[in-house]
Amino acid sequence: RVKEYGAPGETSHLRRLLHGVIMHGEQYLHPEHRGMLTTYYQSTSGVGMAIISRREHSARVGVIGLGTGTLAAYGRRGDAYRFYEINPQVVRLAREKFTYLADSDAKIEIVPGDARLALEREPPQGYDVLAVDAFSSDAIPLHLITREALALYLRHVKPDGIVAFHVSNRFLDLGPVVARLALENGAHVAGVYEPGDDADARTQSDWILVSRDAGALEHEEIRAPVEVEDRPQWRTWTDDYSNLVQVIK
Repeated sequence: RVKEYGAPGETSHLRRLLHGVIMHGEQYLHPEHRGMLTTYYQSTSGVGMAIISRREHSARVGVIGLGTGTLAAYGRRGDAYRFYEINPQVVRLAREKFTYLADSDAKIEIVPGDARLALEREPPQGYDVLAVDAFSSDAIPLHLITREALALYLRHVKPDGIVAFHVSNRFLDLGPVVARLALENGAHVAGVYEPGDDADARTQSDWILVSRDAGALEHEEIRAPVEVEDRPQWRTWTDDYSNLVQVIK
């Protein structure tokens, strides 16, 4: 569903994309504000810090899960943003009801279908950042958060690239799951947990950043990272095993 708040011409006029009760992005529609980064994606979020940390050169960014296309607002001339989206209705809504994709200065590509299957078919993409943003509520695509999935993501990022997992979830504690996946793939991990603030349209968000290069997670733009707890008693999630009951909050 797309819900609209306020009236045209008002600075508070916005649209929000919802699936059930879960918000998947929103955009202010006033011309002076429609490029504003909102909800889980502000510059103070984990994924925002990761993208900004790679701005010494033209950046190549992959995103699993399109939503409203908010992350395209980070795109600069010379950048490339490639979105993987399984639901054609989401693609249609992002193009017709929101303008993040159309307004971006980056080259925008959309790959339809299941992201993991697409990434398995593609040659290494050399992403600076790969955002995994397809988890919501209790209905998460488990095949995107396994040891084998992370190995695939790491194949598609540069040696110092960052995989950013969006693990904000009312019901499930996915941070330790990602920490274990990183450990078993020989990668480093850092958490960025941001409190919400209604005053500037910032939604509480939890991001886990993973990289084979520890230095990438120590960049000055990645501020106040926290250690992500590994729970040795938990069995690693793989393509053959997962345990949602274990991670219920």
